Amino acid sequence: MYSNVGTALIVIAIIVWVVFRQLRPKPVKKIFFVILPLLALYEMYQTFPQSSVPVSQWIECILVVIAALIAGTIQAWHSKVYMQNQIVYVQGTKITLITWASFIIVRLGLGFAFGEFATGYHRIQWILWAGIAVIFATRSLILYAKFPEIKHVFASSKVNG
Repeated sequence: MYSNVGTALIVIAIIVWVVFRQLRPKPVKKIFFVILPLLALYEMYQTFPQSSVPVSQWIECILVVIAALIAGTIQAWHSKVYMQNQIVYVQGTKITLITWASFIIVRLGLGFAFGEFATGYHRIQWILWAGIAVIFATRSLILYAKFPEIKHVFASSKVNG
């Protein structure tokens, strides 16, 4: 089992890295569209409680997932996708930062509203990972559906390797 401080530092480092990485133009690669949601799902699985989950945590999780769906949708609609030198790039905007900050504030607010932080972060971190997985997956799916250039990258990667 993870230590609370170690896990918190890892979570913060990953979120900061991903958020700032989204602000820089980067070539579209299938691995980033798939690996980030899967990594978050894996962490959710790893931190899921071994005992029964209280109804309040399920309600909190549903609210976090709804916030994550909204955040991922906003991020996707405000991402820039463009071609340069035959390479498709995706880049987040200031809205990306605002969306992440808003999601974190909502997550913290729900945690306090449900009194979950008093019971120990290790018991509820799976909810944060669920939200992060949903943000990444929603953003990836919408970008894939919205931009033919991204579909072309995925299609050509199947042909080439």
